[in-house]
Amino acid sequence: MDANRIKRWGWHVLALLFFAYIFGMTTNFSLNDPDLWWHLRTGQQTVETRSIPHDDPFSYTTPRPLSHAQVEGLRAHWLGQVIYFSLFNIDGLAGVIIFRGFLIVLPMLTIYFWFVDRGGKPWTALAIVSLGAFMLATELFYAFERPQGISFLLSVFLIILLEELRQEKRLALVILPLMMVFWSNAHAGFIVGNVIIMLYLTGEIITWLAGRLRKSGEKPNAVFFAGAALGLLGSGANPNGFTLMYKYLYGLEKMFMGDISRAISRSGDGGWVQNVVLEFKPLIYFYKELFYRWLIYYWIFTGVLLLMLVLKYWMKKRIDLTELLTVCFVSFFANYYARGLMFSIVILSFYFAKSVIELKDFKRRFMSLGLSRSLPSLFSTTAAALTLFFVISIYAPLSWAFKPGFTKQPITPWYPISAVNFLKSERIAPPMYNFYTWGGFLIWALYPDYQVFIDGRALDDTTNRIADSILKAFPGWKQELNAFNINFLLVPVIFRESGHIVPISVALITDKDWKLVFVGNNSAIFVRNAAQNRNIINEFGRDKNDVYREIVSTENILLYSDPDNPIYNINKADALAGLGYTKEAQNIYDRFPSWVRDRFSVIKSIAPE
Repeated sequence: MDANRIKRWGWHVLALLFFAYIFGMTTNFSLNDPDLWWHLRTGQQTVETRSIPHDDPFSYTTPRPLSHAQVEGLRAHWLGQVIYFSLFNIDGLAGVIIFRGFLIVLPMLTIYFWFVDRGGKPWTALAIVSLGAFMLATELFYAFERPQGISFLLSVFLIILLEELRQEKRLALVILPLMMVFWSNAHAGFIVGNVIIMLYLTGEIITWLAGRLRKSGEKPNAVFFAGAALGLLGSGANPNGFTLMYKYLYGLEKMFMGDISRAISRSGDGGWVQNVVLEFKPLIYFYKELFYRWLIYYWIFTGVLLLMLVLKYWMKKRIDLTELLTVCFVSFFANYYARGLMFSIVILSFYFAKSVIELKDFKRRFMSLGLSRSLPSLFSTTAAALTLFFVISIYAPLSWAFKPGFTKQPITPWYPISAVNFLKSERIAPPMYNFYTWGGFLIWALYPDYQVFIDGRALDDTTNRIADSILKAFPGWKQELNAFNINFLLVPVIFRESGHIVPISVALITDKDWKLVFVGNNSAIFVRNAAQNRNIINEFGRDKNDVYREIVSTENILLYSDPDNPIYNINKADALAGLGYTKEAQNIYDRFPSWVRDRFSVIKSIAPE
């Protein structure tokens, strides 16, 4: 074996060690995604009943009978749910954690081997995929804990298969339709896959028509068009056929046009899900409001890729319209709608690798222009540098995450685990009002003993809005609780994503009709001050100021990793003021005068109804 081959295999070993390290990091994270739990419970229901979901036994507020659209939503991910529940059956939550790790690692590992198989150097491939691998493992690990993680992996396979079809590789003609059949039953993210197929079709059709206008005599790529068409047809082989794809695309288009209209008129409001669910927020919201400063590295990576494309098209004297349409769509999708970020990271990493390979074909052209013959290496070195700066910037607050291992706490402590155990022990009578984000976990932990008020499926818009108005203590919140005859509420005291105080937890402090019986781990249980709850109130009644103390304690946890975050500090100060520690609160206010001046105080604004 010659020295070059030994060196090459050495880099392969190093790459595999790198991916093993990334995998080890992913297993060190507790399960964190709020929708995992209702997916698991639904998967269990599907396996045990041997029927695709068609009803909602988990929530008592879902109107009966369900509408056709609601039923379509329930059965959109049935196969993915069965896969996740089957993994749970095999190895409990550890099986889910391990599967999550594979879903995070496999997209970048696939790009690595694809790049090397086409003559790229292993160390260059490693440099290209390392940034995406670290981003997915440290910042976006939770997104792979439910069936959508399957979509992020399959999106890479889809791009590769479409590129194979462009090269008239007939094997892709068989694999692509079969993959789309699987994808359309595993997760609704197949709709993104269909959009990408349609973008490829659009690009190839326009390119072919342009060739005909130039009288180039180029024949249409029959293999590509057949494969793409079969892929689209295959995606219809699911319980909803093509209706779900149409409705999702129509809904996203309507949401987009509505946003444009509101931006122009500076008035109006979006739908409840669009306004409340973080996945519908644009990336700039996360950067500005939630201080996701690491996003700057994603934006730089995208900018470098676009620069490569411009350079590549200039050297070729021809724009690859198919590629450009896909890159622009994926980039826009991610920035406009945060769930698209995971698609974007894996897909843009592929196009980065593809562009480095294609730029290598112009070495002589670079030299004739006085440019370095290693210009493609400059881009891969830039990717490696971005990875280095990214790791340095997040290492301090996440140093524990860089240590491979297996978490000793499979469920994140941000879920109301102790409150759930309290309910199991004391059996407070339903109905229950619960925090939206916790609904899925409560379905998993408490069904069939309790049904939830709301959960991440957000099946009914009217219920969604009522639940939100209660949580935020909008005028009439007490009447809403009475209308549903709510006997107890299980709510957090702060929103963990932002650090803001949960309004209803403060509103109930001064309301004599509700008593605090449990508080701890950022969760509180309030019961109605009624005869049926007299025993539990007498035994477990708490000083309501314990809610303020829990707010301070929870904010301190957040401040440990981000001590200068103004939101965490100011909300802690508000709770201290509620406890009467005005001097300590004022000292914190004085540190953030610009934030205090124009802010909205939950504690000062809420009065009992």
